[in-house]
Amino acid sequence: MEKLTAVIIDDERLARVSLSRELSGFEEINIIGEASSIQTAVKVIEKLSPDILFLDIQLSDGSGFDLLERVDYKGKIVFVTAFDEYATRAFEVNALDYLMKPVSHERAERVVKRLTTGSQVNDHKKAGGFRYDDRIMIEQKKSINFIKLDTLVCIKAERDYTMLTDSTGKEYLVYENIGEWQKKLPDEHFARIHRNSIINFNYIEKAEKYGNTAQIFLRNIRTPVTVSRGYYKLIKARYFYK
Repeated sequence: MEKLTAVIIDDERLARVSLSRELSGFEEINIIGEASSIQTAVKVIEKLSPDILFLDIQLSDGSGFDLLERVDYKGKIVFVTAFDEYATRAFEVNALDYLMKPVSHERAERVVKRLTTGSQVNDHKKAGGFRYDDRIMIEQKKSINFIKLDTLVCIKAERDYTMLTDSTGKEYLVYENIGEWQKKLPDEHFARIHRNSIINFNYIEKAEKYGNTAQIFLRNIRTPVTVSRGYYKLIKARYFYK
């Protein structure tokens, strides 16, 4: 069996030593490098191109998110953090795995199994989908983006994909259907208004009624979004004046 190569990125030497020692017990993983900062990590990643990053959230010169914005990395990521379980939610909801410090053998074993088999280990997931202050990971062809959920203005269906538009007007094409987004998004802020559209009600600038439907104008979105007849009564009852 071919081993997966990995790099440990943590600004604490003892933490790197401890995690390396723990992972050395798994024959599926081969630790090929370490880094203690964003600056050194960029060089290590570009030189070694590891399959996996074991990445600390807080580094001496920034965050793990800052690092990912500086490298073109397409491998797997496991966040390593001393944060409590509440704080790690922002990473869990992205389907990225994580390890809590100090790393237990049982937790490391589950993570390694997921990395090597592709199995979905969801025992650390929480029910109920996203919270409005969550950060989600959006992987594009050449980059990994971490987007705050509260900056999403609308989501539109593109066959099996969805196009996400944020508050700056930037668009992201994601391989996930609109029904899955509807299940995950907090319904006190987001609502499906058409079989092809979900909007964030915090970005509505105005709505114009047309018979049994309406056109909704969203901030930084040039074209209005139509509320279909099937959704209009629900939307009116929940969000608009009676």
